[in-house]
Amino acid sequence: MSDSTNEIRWLEALGKGDKNAFASLYRAYAGKCVNFALMLTKDEQTSRDITHDVFIRIWKKRETIARVDSFSRYLFRMMRNGVMDHFERNQINRKFIARQTMEIEEFKSFIDEKVELDELQALIAKALEKMPQQRREVFELSRYKGLNNNEIATHFGISIRTVEKHISNALSDIRKELKENFA
Repeated sequence: MSDSTNEIRWLEALGKGDKNAFASLYRAYAGKCVNFALMLTKDEQTSRDITHDVFIRIWKKRETIARVDSFSRYLFRMMRNGVMDHFERNQINRKFIARQTMEIEEFKSFIDEKVELDELQALIAKALEKMPQQRREVFELSRYKGLNNNEIATHFGISIRTVEKHISNALSDIRKELKENFA
């Protein structure tokens, strides 16, 4: 019996759910399918996986596949599609991994900046605690409350020049505290 006669018999039996016919088709074509996929994927295990997935689809669609004109053309079209699906999934996975890696790095950077900011704020608070009360209050009104020098001068009943001096001294105290802790 010729291969095409066997193929026709196997397909008819496959359409009726004959597992032996399915096994015969698998034995006849699986090696060729793996080799075909291997040429494209360059990975033997991936090629075997794609081949097995295709034969699972063949079993699931056995009634439809039993009526195809050329099983080998149909099979290799399924293999080509299986390989293309594999590459598409890998590309999606690579993009997902790249995006996740980028997001993790951005998050790490954000956390590092947050930690540095928290440390900086703690050092500024420490410097403020060491300042004379009026210097600290003038600085806080200027930098934290957003008051201008004229408003601060009016609030304390002092000159604008004195406000400027307090702010200048406060900034100097803060720089000194930072220098001591980061030196």
